Formats: sequence, C-alpha cells, structure tokens
Amino acid sequence: MTDARRESMFARGDGRSRMGTTRRQLLGRGIGLAGAAALPSSLLVATPALAQESDETDALERLVELELAAELAYSLAAEDGRLDADATADFELFSTHCGDHATALSEAIDQLGVEPPDPGSDPADYEALADFDPEAPQREQLKFMLGIEDDLIQGYSDETANLEAEDLVRSAAQIAAAHAQMRVALRALGGNPN
Repeated sequence: MTDARRESMFARGDGRSRMGTTRRQLLGRGIGLAGAAALPSSLLVATPALAQESDETDALERLVELELAAELAYSLAAEDGRLDADATADFELFSTHCGDHATALSEAIDQLGVEPPDPGSDPADYEALADFDPEAPQREQLKFMLGIEDDLIQGYSDETANLEAEDLVRSAAQIAAAHAQMRVALRALGGNPN
C-alpha cells in the first residue's frame, strides 16, 4: 500500500487522521511509550532469597513467551517474507516493541528472583508459531500476525488477574493497549482500517 493510499484511508481532508494524527505517528508515539514499559518500582526492593515461583511469576513467564514469539515472528517475516516496504517497516517496528515488552517483563521476573525465559531463535521453540511460515506472502503474514496479536491481547486479559503488584497491572494494561494498536495497524496494512 502506498503512503498516499494509506493517508487517504485515514484522511479527514486536511491530511490528518480522524484522530488528528497519522498512523505512523500513532505507532511511533503510542506503541513506543508502551514498548518502554517501566519496571515496577515496587519490585526494585524484591529480595531474591525470598523468591519463589508464584501465580504472578507464572503469568509473567507466559506473557514473556508470547512476546518473544511475536518478536521472532515479526523479525523473521520482515527479513524473509514477501512484504512490501510499508509492511516490512511496520514488522521491524513491531518486532522491536515486542522485544521491549519481553525485556521489561523479564526484568520484573528477575526482580522477583525467578529466572525469566530465554529467547529462542527458531519458530519451533514456540507453540504459538507452530503454523508460522516466515516466507509466506504478505496477505498470509498479516493474517498470521493478526492471530498473534489476538493471542497477546487475550493473554494480557487472562493473566492480569494473576498480577499482584499495581505497577505490573498498569504495565500489562499499557502493553495490551499497544498490541491493540498494532492490530489496528495490521488491519490497515491489509486494506481494512476498522
């Protein structure tokens, strides 16, 4: 999709989106802020000697796994997929944000004294990527990534109930909102901005 076509989809007549900003600006500001999710301050005083697995650390580990899977999928698709320039740029951006989310959540797990999951470099390392084809054409990539974003949004919805620290709950909500924005951007890339 050309920049002109994308802008016309969102335009009100003055070159701005209905929200007063372009999709690219939305991605840069909104997702970037959530991508740099802050480590909860209440965790900075966690004592490793008292650390143990809990519902909270298990929830965080599941979210990190999903973020790492998404990061890998976006990265490989941008590198190997048959994508246009816009999709490639967005996939690279989304990979970075997923990596930032995984890092922030991994630091929270580490502060709770539990070893966070290690990133895998092969899609076979992740159940969520069982049907992933990094060389698939753009339309298939978009469909797959929409599914990944749905899984992430649902994962944050499900796991938030297991988070105890207020800062973690807030960070999880911000990250889930970032994934909702990514989902909207993926739909726009596919020609369906709604």
